[in-house]
Amino acid sequence: MKYFFAAILFFTSFAINAAKQWQDFAHLPIIQRPSVSPDGQQIAMLYNTAAGPTVAIAPFATKEFKVLAGLKKNRDRLDFIRWSGNHILIVGTSYPEKANGQHFRVRRLFSVDTRNKQTRLLTTRLFERNPWFRYQSFNLVSVLKNDPEHALVSTYDTRDEAVAVFKVNLLSGTFDKVQQNQFEIDSWYADLDGVVRVGTQFEKKDGTFYRHFWYRETKDDALVKIHTRESGKKETFNIIGFHPSNTKLYVLSDKDTGFESLWLYDISTGEFEERLFQAPGYDVSDGLFDPQGDLIGVYYYDDFIRTHYFDKADGATEQALANMLPGLQVSITSQSEDKNRMLLLASSDNQVPVFYWFDARQQSGGAWMALYPHLLGHAYDPVTNISVTASDGQQLQGYLTLPAGVEAPKLVVMPHGGPQARDYKDFDPMVQFLANKGYAVLQVNFRGSTGFGSAFETAGYYQWGKRMQQDVYDAMDWAIKSGKVSQDRACALGFSYGGYWSMTASVQQPDRFDCVISVSGISDLYTMIKDRERNGYYSGNVIDDDNPDAIDANIEALKAVSAINFLDKLHAPVLLIHGDNDTRVHFEQSQWFKENAPEGKTVNYIRIKDGTHFFDDVESKQVLYREIGAFLEQHL
Repeated sequence: MKYFFAAILFFTSFAINAAKQWQDFAHLPIIQRPSVSPDGQQIAMLYNTAAGPTVAIAPFATKEFKVLAGLKKNRDRLDFIRWSGNHILIVGTSYPEKANGQHFRVRRLFSVDTRNKQTRLLTTRLFERNPWFRYQSFNLVSVLKNDPEHALVSTYDTRDEAVAVFKVNLLSGTFDKVQQNQFEIDSWYADLDGVVRVGTQFEKKDGTFYRHFWYRETKDDALVKIHTRESGKKETFNIIGFHPSNTKLYVLSDKDTGFESLWLYDISTGEFEERLFQAPGYDVSDGLFDPQGDLIGVYYYDDFIRTHYFDKADGATEQALANMLPGLQVSITSQSEDKNRMLLLASSDNQVPVFYWFDARQQSGGAWMALYPHLLGHAYDPVTNISVTASDGQQLQGYLTLPAGVEAPKLVVMPHGGPQARDYKDFDPMVQFLANKGYAVLQVNFRGSTGFGSAFETAGYYQWGKRMQQDVYDAMDWAIKSGKVSQDRACALGFSYGGYWSMTASVQQPDRFDCVISVSGISDLYTMIKDRERNGYYSGNVIDDDNPDAIDANIEALKAVSAINFLDKLHAPVLLIHGDNDTRVHFEQSQWFKENAPEGKTVNYIRIKDGTHFFDDVESKQVLYREIGAFLEQHL
């Protein structure tokens, strides 16, 4: 077995150094979210085809894909696939909509019977006859492991004027209400037996945002409030699952340690009972679940994903498999209920990720699918860890990718989006595309990034255009002083918040960059936050809302860190790319920048028809890579 895996590894990582063009990088992953059925006989997945995204299945360890349903190209996004028993799939999708000037995504659920390919939208005439049905979202609360033909689904019900829970027949589509809503609860949680026990409520009161947690001991009891958290204050409190007793919760909280850790929370006493796991210097990200939805562990990230299983045998199995693929980062992504058949994802910073299959009974395994087949057969550049001391003494960590054979390469500074997100060391097609073109790529996890503890994240609150901005400048100064990159040729490239950073840099330090690229970026932070405040959305990581009377003044202050107000300082050529179906950042944020730029300045604006915030269709990807590559060739 060890030698079989090693041979497969050699085959998939063998590089012929064929030249790669932007067309090779401009692809979606061919497979996403593969999931092994509980009996281990089939693998369900999102299968990206030339005709658009599809839901497909294949017999375990084969490439005999059978398409069960197609999503609407350039419209639908697949959010998840869950097995309910061995024959029914629950498919979560979403699509962009707009109402009252707000852009948002509408979530829908489908059931797919894998035996006859029958697909059903999970809804009823009760909802369909409402004029606002096109805007109505449906959310999966729980699969029912002892009743695979049913699931719990939540959606807005006018009879409650809130989000209620229904038991839905996945084959017939019938809805039976099992949980009314008297407290404007937004999200519901069911225990391991499928009983709805917990609800969470988001409330704005006197300018302050609160999150309330409600609980009932039995299905016949009334809900009682067990916990309230003021957003951005005190310890965090995020439910990830029920303890087998159904009287305790598994909760992620930064209580005591300042890092998101796994806690056991006693509902009856309202107390944190025991800290079960804390990652060394990092936040725990979320839970690991078995095919039946039971919590079996948690995971976190350092440079790559790291897992912690409750059962030491599970961790030992994953480690044994990882040992058979030396030099790669290996994690179990899905497995059968008996844990005999599983899928692994093996990757590194400079090797294309590959899914492997393993059958414990047969003691056999091998490569199944590469995430980006078009990128195989080429050597990629390693990503190096860096540590930077910011100008105020704050320690920052990040990554520098240097193209092989290029002396003092021109630099692309690429801050991540979010900003409540972070960069990782995983294989990144965009980073490797840029390095393939001969550019060095700098990524830094500036303060405000997630995963490094609450203090580091909250240090970025209210620091848009300020300290978060300066951290990236400081990292750039470090890279230049290191002598590893060009001393005078650089371009800023950012997506979402990174796009905001790039736009802001173009007017804050207009002579620092030879060019600026903003993808889905924000030019007018004042307008965006004013709009969110008007519609009651929490934005406490952008403005200080401790004093409700000062909110208007704090929002007004955002004009000072909005590039739209300083375009007279613009010097470097700018490329703006934005999808007109972006529900995170409206495309007008890029359009305004273009329209208000001084005459004679080079500002190229590309609005992608039907494009989303995440460029999750092939056409958008092609525009993205083609235009970025051409712009860099011209201006850097």
